[in-house]
Amino acid sequence: MKKYNHGMVLGKFYPPHKGHLYLIEEAIKHCRRVTVFICTQPSEDIDGETRFSWLSKISQSRNWGITLIWVKDELPQTPEEHGDKEDFYRIWTNVVHSRQNELDVIFTSESYGDEYAEYLGLKHHLVDLERTKHNVSGTAIRNNPFDNWEHIPIEVKPYFKKKVVVMGPESTGKTTLIKRLSEHYKGDLVLEYGREFTDEIPASTMCEMDFEEIAVHHHTDIMDKVMNGEKRMVFVDTEALTTLAFAEMYLGNIGYSPPIEDCIGYQWGLFDLVLVLGIDVPWIDDGTRDFPNDRERHLKMIKDKLRGREIPYKNITGTYEERFEISKKLIDKMLG
Repeated sequence: MKKYNHGMVLGKFYPPHKGHLYLIEEAIKHCRRVTVFICTQPSEDIDGETRFSWLSKISQSRNWGITLIWVKDELPQTPEEHGDKEDFYRIWTNVVHSRQNELDVIFTSESYGDEYAEYLGLKHHLVDLERTKHNVSGTAIRNNPFDNWEHIPIEVKPYFKKKVVVMGPESTGKTTLIKRLSEHYKGDLVLEYGREFTDEIPASTMCEMDFEEIAVHHHTDIMDKVMNGEKRMVFVDTEALTTLAFAEMYLGNIGYSPPIEDCIGYQWGLFDLVLVLGIDVPWIDDGTRDFPNDRERHLKMIKDKLRGREIPYKNITGTYEERFEISKKLIDKMLG
């Protein structure tokens, strides 16, 4: 027999963390019904739609069977900020009562819970005020997600993952560099699918549909690591713009390719750091490369495509060791 009929949890979930999940699960344990209010402000860095989507996915994956209510109103955040405590609690009481009036208890992990519950006319069930279960806050995660990685739900982790892609013409050390970086930072690795594809079909015999298949398959591999991997970083060897440049090297101007352009559209904005490797290292014939004298043109094509889409990138030159050290410095700077 559960203690309460209908309980509520209210928060920003900015972002949702395991402390929030523990609070909701305690409400579910003690209530026949649970309603969670997700309160967001337009000025906040993580938009409300994303946070509502996260809670929806979390609830679905755990079979919670709760009701989610997204509160989008511009609201005062503290009594001190508002200047009138009575009016502050009146506003926040109306927020709840105007949306759900069949509650009998509020669950919080906050010292203000008793006072707010009194204004609401509800019982207050306090949960882990001292944060002994999950000593974390949304602010701490936003400021330093990597140090608080264990407290972030799997559904939320993709948002905070850092994604690095290495681009460049043939024989510039892309695969070697990306492998070293993934090992150094203990990140997920997505290797170039085009190399695997051309083990079966020589690139010189490929048609436009082959390059489209490479782009789509590679994009699927990338998103699988971004969305499902537990690691904090993802390192990617080439992407759809590089595939398009290779297609044009082999076939000439192929015009508009919907599958490749869709992959480009999905990917750009995805990567936190784009590294473009220069051609100041020797060309090495590994049996799969066809353009020993066209690397300069190929590099220009890649950079032109990046500039055309206003995608920022970093030039990486020097010896293989220097490229690794320069890349590390850029990644360390990105990580703060």
